[in-house]
Amino acid sequence: MFRLRLFLLILATGNCNAFLAGQNDKQVLGDPVITPAEISAGVDILYLIRFQNVGADTALQVVVWDTLDPRLDPETFTVISTSHNYQLLGDGGSFIRWYFDDIQLPDSASGGSNSIGYILFSVQPRPFLAPGQTILNHACISFDQSSVICTNNAVVLIDDDADTDDLEGKTSMFQVIPNPNYGQFEVRMTHDRQPTFLPESTRWWVTDMSGKTVWDGLAHDASVVTGQVMLEKPAPGLYLLWIKTKEHLQVERFTIIH
Repeated sequence: MFRLRLFLLILATGNCNAFLAGQNDKQVLGDPVITPAEISAGVDILYLIRFQNVGADTALQVVVWDTLDPRLDPETFTVISTSHNYQLLGDGGSFIRWYFDDIQLPDSASGGSNSIGYILFSVQPRPFLAPGQTILNHACISFDQSSVICTNNAVVLIDDDADTDDLEGKTSMFQVIPNPNYGQFEVRMTHDRQPTFLPESTRWWVTDMSGKTVWDGLAHDASVVTGQVMLEKPAPGLYLLWIKTKEHLQVERFTIIH
């Protein structure tokens, strides 16, 4: 709840660009890893869709549509907040459309942060999802019924028997150094953790925000997870480093720049 209030405060003060990178995107706010136990308890997945008018003139109408992943229950769908007034159209199923009529959204060159709009909504995963499944969801945005931009896939992983670490809060056992980087970085164990704390086998991999694995590795001893990663010609953007043992899953977000 604190993170949600902070996010809405940042939007209200016009500092969206400092909080989120990019222009038209979709992401999960909070931990992108949930367990079957959390699903049974009715956990909400909080999604943010952000759209920005990168055209040459003011946009009069913006339409955002989202087709929910079949692993998500559309009956639990709830709109929490939006940047502008809207009409919501849907058939009660997984296809959802937001119509922003007469939005008067300025272009990014002249409007700065005022050229950005957002949708914040929650939805619950369907019960009895199996561990290892991945929920992928993206949105598409139309400006004045002409240009259409589709976002990245926001990734949620269903995991079991994992003590997950929040991307922004709890103490991490590993960290990406430097962050941001150019696709070459070191994975280091934090000083307050000992390698003997972890089981012998540790798997770690890197995905982009669409869920595609761009690097995969296996360490038979957690102490050697401290090592150098070199990605081959990575595109600039946000990435996720996943580090998994039998009892622990940590996700670290990092940025690759030009």
